[in-house]
Amino acid sequence: MAKKGIKVRDLAHELGVTPRTLIDRCRQSGLSVQNSITRLSPDHVRAVRAWFAEPGRTGDEETKEQAF
Repeated sequence: MAKKGIKVRDLAHELGVTPRTLIDRCRQSGLSVQNSITRLSPDHVRAVRAWFAEPGRTGDEETKEQAF
């Protein structure tokens, strides 16, 4: 059976940030991420992409619809 989701390191690369930055941001939001090979669910991937979607955005800002 294929595993679903994307690894933190792959998503970080896609978003142009370091895996450490992404791990720290996920943990700040209450998402349990152990390391860079942790797989994120599709729902969490959508939320993380939204954090970094706007130009110049670091992902530190949080809104109601992005909170976990």
